[in-house]
Amino acid sequence: MGTITQRPLSRRTKQSPKLLQWRLECLGHSLIEGLTALLPGPWVFRLGEIIGVLAWHLLPQRRNIVLRNLRIALAGEMDLPAIRRMAKATFRRSGANLISVAHTARLAPENIGRVIHIENLELLQQALASGRGVVLLLAHMGNWEILSRIVHLFPPGSKTGAFYRPLNNPLLDARVLARRQADGTRMFSKRDPFHQVTGFLREGGIVGILADQRVGIQGEVVPFFGRLTRASPLPSLLARRAKSEVLALSLTTERAGKWKARFMPVETPTTTANCMVALENAMKASLIDVFWLQERWRVFVKRFRPFQQWLSPVVSAGSKHHRALLWLVGVSESWQLPEPWFHPDVTYEAVIAEGDKPPEWLPQGAAIHMLPPKSNLRRAIRMFETNGVPPFDFIITRQAAPLLAGIAARELIPLVSLP
Repeated sequence: MGTITQRPLSRRTKQSPKLLQWRLECLGHSLIEGLTALLPGPWVFRLGEIIGVLAWHLLPQRRNIVLRNLRIALAGEMDLPAIRRMAKATFRRSGANLISVAHTARLAPENIGRVIHIENLELLQQALASGRGVVLLLAHMGNWEILSRIVHLFPPGSKTGAFYRPLNNPLLDARVLARRQADGTRMFSKRDPFHQVTGFLREGGIVGILADQRVGIQGEVVPFFGRLTRASPLPSLLARRAKSEVLALSLTTERAGKWKARFMPVETPTTTANCMVALENAMKASLIDVFWLQERWRVFVKRFRPFQQWLSPVVSAGSKHHRALLWLVGVSESWQLPEPWFHPDVTYEAVIAEGDKPPEWLPQGAAIHMLPPKSNLRRAIRMFETNGVPPFDFIITRQAAPLLAGIAARELIPLVSLP
């Protein structure tokens, strides 16, 4: 699969109203790359920092996502004011790294070594010596797009591959895909047969996998930053099938326009849990370099998918429990939370109307919040939530009122409305 043939756009696609949007996005991409190519790398980095600061003020929803992620990752290590300061610094650094991508994408291969250097390269050399390939655990951190280009700094003759997710804009996707392949990196998608990837590894190839992304119910339950979550089993599965070595790679900013990649070992056996420990260590090398704008620990629970199914009822508890808010205001006293929603990894808190008594079925030690009449619900939920550093992971109630559902959506808290 050395070359990927792009299918011509169909007549329906050509007539699509999105075609103009796609072309405008490509034009914007070209303008940004053209501008950044005219500037020195450190200037581009500083420009990105300014854009990141503006984004902090202009994108409140993304700001909330970054705050939620850091509140989970740093619970027990930092207080809320310190986490907010780090979240702002993260926005600034993310802007710098994202804009720098446009600059480094056009660098000549012989100039790659001027903007990035590698530490612990001997770990890669030792892993390649086995002849069974290397699975490389990557995170969205630093100028991660440059990772497809550092093959020029690897041992001579190294073959690299990587998994990719197609962009929503097919025109821009074709451009980015061609650029990633230009340096010799073979791109794999989730649609490719599994044996193609394992065959590439058995031939001594290096396959990079961005393994920090959230996954749904198909993921494996493991701890990540002390919080049980679901993670992709793909790196572990590939390594076991191809009998390959596994390494993690951190990518941190040294100074404006300069980055450092560092290879890190993965403890054996290369289970999904051990892979995520190594990836966590790589990310901890510089948390503000991590792209936290995707809600990593989102809990995918629904009325028909209770929490016991999301984590399974027998899994051991993590060090950072989930927080569930039971909204019992206006709920009949005879109603009780169904058994599948109880789990040892969840800390329960309940909101009841002022003057009401908490129900007897609440878990022992559950925090009780009193809601005075005519309260501002959004302000109340925020106040209840900031009583603890980790945010609420979900709200459970019976027959949720539209107002409560709307507030939960704006606050990025999954709401489960039970019958």
